[in-house]
Amino acid sequence: MKKFWLLSITLLLLLCSACEQSEIAEVTKSEVQSVKAVEIAANWAATASLVQAGGVYAEGEYKRFNYKGKTYRYMASQLDTKKEMRAELEKSVTKKVAKQFMKDQNFIKQKRRLAQVEADGGSLLQWSEATAIEVKSKKNKSVFEVRVPVGYTGTFDTFTVTYEYVRKLGWRISKLPEYKK
Repeated sequence: MKKFWLLSITLLLLLCSACEQSEIAEVTKSEVQSVKAVEIAANWAATASLVQAGGVYAEGEYKRFNYKGKTYRYMASQLDTKKEMRAELEKSVTKKVAKQFMKDQNFIKQKRRLAQVEADGGSLLQWSEATAIEVKSKKNKSVFEVRVPVGYTGTFDTFTVTYEYVRKLGWRISKLPEYKK
């Protein structure tokens, strides 16, 4: 009888321990999803910034020209074709979003190279320091509310970011971050 009680208590302790571990696993899973959402959004922000800067130019590679009254610059060699540009963008976003982004950026093709209107830009948003909370989830889609620090002001901008799981590639942004007022 004593062995039966010892066995029962041992099984009960194991069961309690398993329940605690499954609760920890749930929290960790949620945290991992939020961390991954921030990572993908931060990668996208870095990629968008890189594209808007024209890429990383080698010495002497930066060339400008005038077209229809505007000053354009050729993209750096790693981004100067549609294929290279899409490959870079699709590391963080879906094909559909990459195509739309390229269209919105008004790239032109000149001398078989992509070019864009010359402009300076920058952002104080610190995407790599953001936090994310999942607000909606379905089979292969998740929507997160992402709070992004604005410089060192102590303030945050909040964005809604939609992600989609793309087979063989993993999670990608399927709707660009929308500023939430």
